[in-house]
Amino acid sequence: MKLSLKRLFIIMSLFFGVLVPVHGQAAEDLKLDKKNKIKAKDPSFDDLFSPEIATGNSKKFRPKKWLEVEVELEVEKMRKEPKDKFLDELKVNWYVVVKGVGEKGRKNYMIKKTVTYVNFPTDEAAFASVYLSPKTLQRITGKKGAGKRALEAIGGEIEYEGKMVGYFSYGKKAGWWRNERVKKNVEVTTKFPLLDKSQTPFAALWYDRYAEVKALEAK
Repeated sequence: MKLSLKRLFIIMSLFFGVLVPVHGQAAEDLKLDKKNKIKAKDPSFDDLFSPEIATGNSKKFRPKKWLEVEVELEVEKMRKEPKDKFLDELKVNWYVVVKGVGEKGRKNYMIKKTVTYVNFPTDEAAFASVYLSPKTLQRITGKKGAGKRALEAIGGEIEYEGKMVGYFSYGKKAGWWRNERVKKNVEVTTKFPLLDKSQTPFAALWYDRYAEVKALEAK
């Protein structure tokens, strides 16, 4: 009996318990809104050293590496575009998997965060981003100076008015964060904080490149 390449990949996926991308197969349970759509380019990531800012008071310190993950977003379709060409709010649900160590050796950790952006333009692109601090990276990996090499996968869902209008992925097939088989191989944790740009020393840098993060309401 001859097996097609697609059928062979599916059998391998079921047998080995791993996620094998299949060309033409729909992304895992990702149903987009038909009225509105946000186009997301492939996410990118890089190491950024803590910025040295001149304040008049000189203090010695050695800048350490942060991990930055960013994605470029742009409105592709909007059934009813606001007259002022700005969306009140746009949410991005971030999923990041980092290679680390546990009590019994190697372990991958999945960290989640929802970031709400305001004043999102409908006539130009803007970047959304999240960050892992040097101390968080050291705790996860057990190594000083760990950076982008510790990254395993990136995923994100974009929401507008309560509906998914886009998504992006790196490292695994889109929708991997919804796949129970994949999640069994990682530890989903809230112990390690995933930060938005406003929570980092980069908050005021490259300001016009990034979507505006909604300020936390005072309690």
